[in-house]
Amino acid sequence: MKHIILIHGAFHTGACWSLVAPLLSKHGFIVQTPTLPGQRGNPRNPLFVSLKSYVDDIIKLAESLDAPATLLGHSLAGFAISAGAERRPELFSRLIYLTAAIPKPGRSTLRDAAPAGPSQPPRMKPSLSVTFPADQAGDFFYNSCTPEMQTKAKELLSPQPLRPMLGTVKSTQARLGSVEKHFFECLHDRVMPIHEQRRKQGHQRFASIETLDTDHSPFFSNPQALTEAILRAVCGKN
Repeated sequence: MKHIILIHGAFHTGACWSLVAPLLSKHGFIVQTPTLPGQRGNPRNPLFVSLKSYVDDIIKLAESLDAPATLLGHSLAGFAISAGAERRPELFSRLIYLTAAIPKPGRSTLRDAAPAGPSQPPRMKPSLSVTFPADQAGDFFYNSCTPEMQTKAKELLSPQPLRPMLGTVKSTQARLGSVEKHFFECLHDRVMPIHEQRRKQGHQRFASIETLDTDHSPFFSNPQALTEAILRAVCGKN
């Protein structure tokens, strides 16, 4: 059996993988969809939630498995999976970045990976935990989704602890650089536009780059296409 750990991005929880996980299970994967600390379903005071908290939880889960896992990170989680692989590269057979933040080698902050310009999210009240305005989430996160799916997706949004967005990833070629990496870019992404995704891909070396004809959230807008891309990255299946 093949282990895969799916890590959600900012403002989401493990529930965002509800359409993808069953598809992967049908192909023999043992699928883990944890909710990171401080998100809905895994409550923690946001004062004590950091990028390190995310990495600690990912490592603990990976250690509980009986074989190295594929680790997929969406959006903000690109930093978390990178830091996890830097700390314990032997736990992960490969990393998949789903329109995700890509750290530069050495020392990197989210500012190095974040898009600039009109893709910036709407203003949110500064706090230890921020809430994305649901009335704007459809156009920002889910612009390729049907209206019905947009409604369901917005119901799953979670307040986002701020401190993980301020974390730093320190990486080396000997550790993070030793783990196979794949990048899935999304053509109609309004969070990280395609030109930004392609510009940041130079931060790391990728074994493959997949192009999905979707928004920032293919787990909702086209779970079948996302599943097929995962199969190609993991199994080499077309």
